[in-house]
Amino acid sequence: MKLLLWPRWYVLNRRRIFPSAVAAAVLLIVLWWGSSLLSNFTGSEKDLFNKALDNTLACSSYRYSVEVKQGGKDTIILVEGERVEPDRVHIKGAMQKSQMEFIQIEDTTYMKDPWSDRWFTLKGNSLAQSELFITEFNPLGLFKFKDIPVIKKLGSEKVDGEKTVVLELKPNVVNPFLENKYSEFKYRVWIDPGKKLIRKASMQAYIPGGSEGLAVEMRFRDFNEKIKINPPLEKSIESK
Repeated sequence: MKLLLWPRWYVLNRRRIFPSAVAAAVLLIVLWWGSSLLSNFTGSEKDLFNKALDNTLACSSYRYSVEVKQGGKDTIILVEGERVEPDRVHIKGAMQKSQMEFIQIEDTTYMKDPWSDRWFTLKGNSLAQSELFITEFNPLGLFKFKDIPVIKKLGSEKVDGEKTVVLELKPNVVNPFLENKYSEFKYRVWIDPGKKLIRKASMQAYIPGGSEGLAVEMRFRDFNEKIKINPPLEKSIESK
């Protein structure tokens, strides 16, 4: 009798068994894909970071956003920017709660008067190359390191719907302004593992004693898109 009942039980319950089996198979595939994504980079965190940084720096254009907080609390800079290599930048946002907008083309800076539609020209003054304005004009300039004594993988997260690998770095930076003011730096970098591009990054700079002095969060998008950055209209420009 048991041999006769088994086929009947299987026929009656296969409608329940089949969806469960499919769900289990899908779950196993997802878990395998997630683990393989991370295991592909085991022992090569530095290689992954270096490749992603090189690829991002090599992009002909990109858009970005930057938020800078003092003491980890008060936002002092909040800008949206776009770059077209080698020497065109447009940023717009707020600095110390004052509205600002700059256009940099070669060695000429155009600065918009926040109280009017007039633009002022600063010839031969490349703010984009200044270490004081590197965060606003060139956030990737914050990734100039002497070396990276500590680098480790934290896991994976989604950035703008895309899965990324998250790395944590504790580097020695190359920037006199930062080096003179802060004693320790910690970075987190969100990397697209397929395209090897930096999608998001953060930097915490600590003052001697361990307190957080500066926090920077950066996002990058629209890599190699056709971005046009032109000077303001001639009639709106005043030389200075």
